[in-house]
Formats: sequence, C-alpha cells, structure tokens
Amino acid sequence: MKSKCLKTVLAAVLSVAFIIGGCSSRLPAETLPSIVPTMPVTFDSVVETEQSQIPVETEPSIGPMSTAQVTDIPVEVNGQLSVSGTTIVNEAGEPVQLRGMSSCGLISTYNFFTDEVVDTLVQDWGCSVIRLAMTTRGNDNGYTFDPDRYFEEVCGYTDTLIDHGVYVIIDWHILYDGDPNEYREEAVDFFSRISSLYGEYPNVIYEICNEPNGERIDDPEQDVDWNNTIRPYAEEVIAAIRENDPDNIIIVGTPNWSQDVDEAAQNPLSGDNIMYTLHFYAGSHGQDLMDKAQTAIDSGLPIFCTEWGTSRDSGDGGVFYDETNQWMDFLNQNGISWCNWSIGSSNTESSNALRLYSNNYTIEQKLAAHWPDEMLSASGLFVRSLILGQGFEIPEEG
Repeated sequence: MKSKCLKTVLAAVLSVAFIIGGCSSRLPAETLPSIVPTMPVTFDSVVETEQSQIPVETEPSIGPMSTAQVTDIPVEVNGQLSVSGTTIVNEAGEPVQLRGMSSCGLISTYNFFTDEVVDTLVQDWGCSVIRLAMTTRGNDNGYTFDPDRYFEEVCGYTDTLIDHGVYVIIDWHILYDGDPNEYREEAVDFFSRISSLYGEYPNVIYEICNEPNGERIDDPEQDVDWNNTIRPYAEEVIAAIRENDPDNIIIVGTPNWSQDVDEAAQNPLSGDNIMYTLHFYAGSHGQDLMDKAQTAIDSGLPIFCTEWGTSRDSGDGGVFYDETNQWMDFLNQNGISWCNWSIGSSNTESSNALRLYSNNYTIEQKLAAHWPDEMLSASGLFVRSLILGQGFEIPEEG
C-alpha cells in the first residue's frame, strides 16, 4: 500500500527518542549506535496536542467492555514454529494458521502495546500473532532518522508480546525506500542485534523487507526485482540472522509492493524456515493476485500474508466485505497465515481498526483496552470476527 500511516498529525511529535535503557543494556557496548539524548515527549503533551485539534463533544456512554474469548496461549500451545512445504507447522508437526493484527507504522503510534492492549488482542480478539511495523524511513522520521529510539521501542514491545505468549513479527517496514539495498547495512546491523537478543525465543518471526517497490538504487532505469535486487539483499540479512538464530521463521518481501510472489517462486532462496510476503487490499486486488499467489503455492512457495486490508490500497474506500470474504476463503484453503492492517494510530484510514484519537473517546479510554464495539471502526468489528472465526452480519449499507 502506497500511503500507509505516514501522513499523520502526530508524526513529528512522536519522533522523539524512546527512553533509552532496556534493550541496549543487554548488548555489548561496541554493537550499539551512538545515543543522542533528546527531550522526551510526555503523555499529557501528546494528548493535549492532538485533542486541541478536535472539536469538543459530549462523551458518549461506554457500552459493554470486551471480555476474554480465548484462553489458550499461542506459544504455549504451538511452541517452536517451522516451515513444512508451503505451510507453518508447530512443534508437533501440525499445520498452524496464525491470525492477528499489524500495528500501523510505529512512527504514528504512541506506546500502544501496553499489557492491557496486548491482553485484549490475545484473549478478547484471539490474535496469535502481532506485527510490529517499524518504518525505516518516512518523510522526516523512522529508524534511519533515529535508530536508538526505534530499536528500544521495538524491543520494549517485543518483550511485552513475549510475556503474553503471542508470536511477534519484527518488520523492517520499507516503504519510501523501495529498494531494500538503500539501507542494507542498517538492516544487517538491526537484525544482527535483534536476533542476538531474541533468537532463543520461539515467539519471534523476522520480516526483513516489507514492500519492495520502485526503482533500483544501482540502476534507476530498472525496477526493483527479485533476482537482482531483493534476493541478494535477503541472502545477506538472512545470514546475519542465522548467526544468532538458526531456526525461527524469516519472511522476505516480494516485488511490486509484495504482490509478485510468482516471481520469487521461480528462484527461491536456499535455507530452512524461509517464507515469502503477499500483501493485498480487498478493494483493489482480486482474482488476478489470487492467481499469482496460487501459481507460487503450486510451485512450492510458502507464503505469509503479513499485511492485508479491508479497504482499497490507499487505506480508504470503506469496508469491502464480500471481497474480503473471498480472500479469507483463499487464505483458509491454502493455510496462509495473516496479519490485518492495522491498529493503534491516530490516522483516519478506514482500514484502521482502532483510531487512538477521536472526538468521542479519550486516549486513556482507548489505552485501557477491552474495547466496546462503539470504539472500533467498521473494519475493526469485521476483522475481530474473522480472527475469532465467528459469524458476522454485514451491515445493510456495507
């Protein structure tokens, strides 16, 4: 998707450094980038900044809060995951289809994954996987602008998710930097350090390039492709991860915004427990993309749909219920795991399941979690039912 959550009121405010401490203290000093102290943004200042731009309205009453629907802890049930053929299997060799949510870009969230929020997503929504979309470069923000802040934020969220027994995808979320080789050295360094911290945990899955797209850095007249661009990048990053983590799953982006999985299928990477990314938006992508995916699967390529939306690929355009159900049938028939885009930012995309800031509810109410239905968007209500595997009545005007 081309616009994502980058154009948001909070982007500049939230670019300040995350409090340095936790993760960095667990790594040798020589492996760390230099830390530049910055002034912290307080919770109150963020709320005041955002709410000052929203009309004051009478706060509605809050309906019944959500409650636990699932008591099983995903990692306790499945343990170490691996790839067998085109599917994920658990420690017992049984097929597993992970279902969950992707964060919006971490440049547009604010300390979202609290214990209460994760508890809600895992137990009330039934998420078995959460994806942390760490934007590498935005317009004026992202990991390449402030590596210390984002490294610490990813580690802090990962620690919380591990504590709750859910699988976590650590996503090197390239977007504007469409050629992953633009920041190859930074990616190798990031995943080397992350894998040294978390390689022993069965919870962790690495997504090493979100949506390769656009022109090649070394040859601007050529598009980013699989053989000349993504594959050599992936080989180097995978090697860095495997020095510390021999067995957790690694997911590799594919050409054309992670849609051309059939191209990757013609020359897949060597090694075990490697999967390939498929992204779709139900309002923009239909049978043609399913056919590409089926071609790749038929040739033996294991696919993980790390990002999909109920909207158009712009993030907007309503909720496409029928088209989404067609995609769910396809994913279920092929045992493809998935994360829905997205949850936990201030942006107003129709694909956002829970907008952190609104003129109806305070951010404190949102971060308290166990959200009643009226706090969720139409997409959020629909996707929650899909994760739980529950029936859903499509609104008449949907």
